Amino acid sequence: MITTGEMQISGMLTMTVLSVMLVICAPGRSTRRISFAKARWMMAGGTGLIALQFLLQHAFGFRQMGVTQAVCCNLLFFTPSSLLCSMSILYMQRQGKVSWKEWLIGSSIYALSAGILIGTAVLDGVPFREESMALRIAEYVSSVLYVVMQTYIFSMQYKAYMRLETAVDEYYDRSRRDLFGWMGLSMKTMALMVFLVPLVIFMQGTPLVLFSISFFFIISYSTISLYTYGVSKDVERVEEAEMSEEGIVKSEKFAPADESNEDSAAAANFSLFTIHSTLNRWIENGHYREHNLTLSIVARQMGVPQKQLQEWLRQSEYKKLAGLVSSLRIKEAQRVLIEHRDWSVESVADYCGFNDRKYFHQVFQQYTGTTPAKFQQNN
Repeated sequence: MITTGEMQISGMLTMTVLSVMLVICAPGRSTRRISFAKARWMMAGGTGLIALQFLLQHAFGFRQMGVTQAVCCNLLFFTPSSLLCSMSILYMQRQGKVSWKEWLIGSSIYALSAGILIGTAVLDGVPFREESMALRIAEYVSSVLYVVMQTYIFSMQYKAYMRLETAVDEYYDRSRRDLFGWMGLSMKTMALMVFLVPLVIFMQGTPLVLFSISFFFIISYSTISLYTYGVSKDVERVEEAEMSEEGIVKSEKFAPADESNEDSAAAANFSLFTIHSTLNRWIENGHYREHNLTLSIVARQMGVPQKQLQEWLRQSEYKKLAGLVSSLRIKEAQRVLIEHRDWSVESVADYCGFNDRKYFHQVFQQYTGTTPAKFQQNN
């Protein structure tokens, strides 16, 4: 079994490597995307603090002194590290739009926590090398403050994630959670860690080592995912969907009441007499089977304004582009499965426009209540 000392050295090296990767591997991309530049520096700062915490733990042997000393060091470094790592993800979600007030709340909670720990260690009169009941109580209070801070940040992350998901679902031909799915997984694992940390840091031996290993994987996954996302084209795709969604919302929000009513009436007439007919032609030409459709591509193919197409979709039974395209593709898949029984499921999925077999199975079962194979057997 890995010893505490070996775990500390491994953690220090792992976090150092991640910090260096973020600092030196993406400067060119950062100059073109300010939100990623700030996010990577925050994540690098977070992983750097964790590396420093492991270094201090190993150098001074806080775990050998006792639980109280080690936990004090954990909280003093781990809390600001969590703040920086979590805020870096929020920065990517919001394209850098994080207010100073939101920063102030998180920072104030940490400052209060650090003040309680340091003040107690200095004023309680017990040497730091000895166990102190007052310091133990201060650590319990600081642990609660840590949970409060992370819960506050998680609530902001969740709202931002749901907004991204809505924008992407409306803009693309399918749910594109694979574009930023790492955010959701990072949020969930970090939230789980939030409630485990205050309990595990007071433990020793095997439970602590196992938790530390899991923690390394979680932070490494989040860090590497943020880096790969920041240097990829996925950021631009998500931002494109967001800009489309924000354009609709702003036009509805700032339009005068009478003008808004006139526009709604015009859009309704346009929807009834134009989009319906152009939609039929678009379906007849088989455009819905093309891969990676977006709202702008479909609007251009149909020859209609993107805004009006989006409004029409919202008022229709489909609600969003993914709903329209998936419905048409599944109907086509049902026909192909019956008429071409020699085709593989992968071939049917590809022909109908689905990017992969797993997603095809998921959507097919959602619409028909059965799998493609069972549907083919029963028809």
